[in-house]
Amino acid sequence: MTAVRVLMDFRYLVQSPIIDDILLARISTALDHFHANKDAIIEGGFHCGQRGGVIENWYIPKLELMQSIVPSIRNTGVPLQWTADTTEHAHIMEIKNPARSSNNNNYDPQICRHLDHADKCRRFDLAMSLLDNVPDSGQQDPDDDEKDENDRDIPADLLMTMKYPGHSCPITNYFGIAKVLQHREVGTVPVPLRSFVVECTAFHLTYDPSIRNISVDNAAIKFAIADFLHCEATHGRDHIHTIGEARRAGPTASLPFDKLQVGFKLRVQDTDFHDASIIRPAQTLNCAPPSDPWTCGWYDTVIINNEARYLWPEDSLCGTSYNWPNQAYHACYWKSGTNWSWKDHFLVYMHRFDIVSQSSSADDREPTKHSNGTWVGDVIPVTQLRAPVNLVPRFGASADNRLTPYNSMEHASQFWLNRYCDKNVYFPLSM
Repeated sequence: MTAVRVLMDFRYLVQSPIIDDILLARISTALDHFHANKDAIIEGGFHCGQRGGVIENWYIPKLELMQSIVPSIRNTGVPLQWTADTTEHAHIMEIKNPARSSNNNNYDPQICRHLDHADKCRRFDLAMSLLDNVPDSGQQDPDDDEKDENDRDIPADLLMTMKYPGHSCPITNYFGIAKVLQHREVGTVPVPLRSFVVECTAFHLTYDPSIRNISVDNAAIKFAIADFLHCEATHGRDHIHTIGEARRAGPTASLPFDKLQVGFKLRVQDTDFHDASIIRPAQTLNCAPPSDPWTCGWYDTVIINNEARYLWPEDSLCGTSYNWPNQAYHACYWKSGTNWSWKDHFLVYMHRFDIVSQSSSADDREPTKHSNGTWVGDVIPVTQLRAPVNLVPRFGASADNRLTPYNSMEHASQFWLNRYCDKNVYFPLSM
């Protein structure tokens, strides 16, 4: 609904760390559009009270206060500087959590005892770490298992982490790892490099591939790689590859290699949209084959670069498209006597989404298939990937009864682009 969408736009825009006159005009416009269309919410019966009854008025104090946000920004600056997140977090940790551990209603002494015990535990832990000459162990991080799984293949002397406010655990700095690897002496680190940077995106692939050695026996993949090599030979190494072009490889197409290494995961890391010096946590792109419970495979959608003259995120969606990584490849055994420049680089087989219609509200996208029902796909360099995006199945009048959380990408025919899933994606998509 338009009213709900523009209200979401309003909330996201006012949380921008940098607000100029253009953004202020967009904030005002979003609020005006909400008030112009809010009656549709009541007509649809969506504005309900606690007992389920429809409320036929908008007497909401917080909604009225929104009228003063733009004048307040002009007078005092961006609202984000006045965030209560820090004090609220302290209130939760120092007051609410100790109070919840109480078994009586005498909260003050209980909270004081809890804080005193916690302080003594920290001091004891610090003393023991100094005595043993080891770093302070601290408390167990709930994300340690996932973090170890993603970074366990990185040598200890290369692993770089950073601690940023607002993040519960340190962030692995793949930008820093890639920079160190570039200056290592040849022969001291495994090649090809599994951590590298393209523009404002860092990539990391595990040193141990999911499949170490597999023959090129899938005809579709073989012809796609052959087409990729044909484009490389025709247009050069810096050619930007697109997905869905006419096939040029025939049944007798030959490849300069016989075996592949295949990876089912790829780590992608970017920087903050408003401040490139802030490195954000890495995200995992899954491209795994069918398994239980992912009977149709586990694939994530991602923005790729289609035109060299445009940059993400500065140019928003210009020169980009949404695609679905199927599998990442590295040709590990090439034929003797052949000279292939991509033997030390990584490729990815992608499925394509097409834009059906585009408006200010959302993008409607559908997977592209051949007349025989198979997916339209091509091989492109991993370096053309830019950022993960979230697609939501568009059910229409009724949802397909086959849909589950594990097969919606396979059975749904159209998708909405969810630009509200992440603020770092929202801002470039809303430009």
